[in-house]
Amino acid sequence: MALQTAQPRLGSCGSPTHGSLLLLLSFGWVLPSRAQAADTELGVMTPWLQRDLSWQRPEVTVILPRAQRGTEKKTCPPGRKAQVVDENLVFYEEWELEACVDGALLAAQMDQVNLVPFTYQQLHIFKRKLDEVYPQGYPESLIQHLRYFFLWVNPEDIHKWNVTSLETVKSLLKVSKGHGMDAQVAALIARYVGGGGQLDKATLDTLATFPATHLCLLSPEQLGFMQLNVVWATRPQDLDTCSPRQMAVLYPKARITFQNMSGSEYFTRIKPYLGGAPMEDLRALSQQNINMDVATFKKLRREAVLPLTIAEVQKLLGANRVGLKAEEGNSPLRDWISRQSQEDLDSLGLGLHGGTPNGYLVLDFNVREASSGGPHLLRLGPGLVLTVTPSLLLALILN
Repeated sequence: MALQTAQPRLGSCGSPTHGSLLLLLSFGWVLPSRAQAADTELGVMTPWLQRDLSWQRPEVTVILPRAQRGTEKKTCPPGRKAQVVDENLVFYEEWELEACVDGALLAAQMDQVNLVPFTYQQLHIFKRKLDEVYPQGYPESLIQHLRYFFLWVNPEDIHKWNVTSLETVKSLLKVSKGHGMDAQVAALIARYVGGGGQLDKATLDTLATFPATHLCLLSPEQLGFMQLNVVWATRPQDLDTCSPRQMAVLYPKARITFQNMSGSEYFTRIKPYLGGAPMEDLRALSQQNINMDVATFKKLRREAVLPLTIAEVQKLLGANRVGLKAEEGNSPLRDWISRQSQEDLDSLGLGLHGGTPNGYLVLDFNVREASSGGPHLLRLGPGLVLTVTPSLLLALILN
């Protein structure tokens, strides 16, 4: 049985009880001889420890491994019902804690639960008791007092909570440091931000000390306050659920962070952030023989891809351009194809279809307008067809 903190001094335990003796034996403490006890502060305990233990032994010898004990639920012995949370509960056996400690009492005195050096097994029992009282999730009044007990909850528990206090978030983040609580921290931030909570700069600075699993939970405005050192700690999978607006904020930070790198090293680092890259940066990358994979190309901003020429896309993907055929029906490639001459697309030898037929002229005065309404084909005469945007079509009609 592992203790949460250092073992308590025997001299502080008061008068011995049957339960406390069993607990001492289970901890593996050795009963000292009279000579040994004379040189230690345990000497005051020696007389009762060395009394005739024959009345104890029969019960000690029949203790079975936990897996072999009866599973029947025991009732609380008379006078053992816990009225307060204090050090006396440390000496309760596990079945006594199950029978004699009420979950509502633990919730009401959570501050005291954090002060008493309970064992790990005892804290697990307390966690079970609280879960029985609050199957739909802990109330915020309890969450505000969890402190170190937060280390015993799991992400599934946290996803049931309603967290509206920034001070509570700060308190639980402080407790979580250095305890491998990454999943719990991400769940906590998700519940707080999902409920409309706003994180201040101090909290964002604290979050910067944790792995970036929570990154896509933050708003673009909050990401703007993020420290550059977070970029170094961010893994590609941490960005999987980020929106284009979030990536538009993260990309410039990554570009600054990795600005002293070059070549393949730079591209490897910046690749997860390219979903926020502008058209000018994509054009610059196309001159560096980076061989961008199609999976990365699919995540590029639509408005950044549309102005690229066939030659630029060809250089951007290099040998990986053969994978474009499988994506020709998906954005942004589908929209980019619709703006290219079919004859030029054919020159790629990839079998791409959907480009502008020969004899058509594409007039696109506003990429944003085109992206919302899409280009339209207008035949002005035999052999002459214009692709126009809605605003241009309206202007022609009015004239």
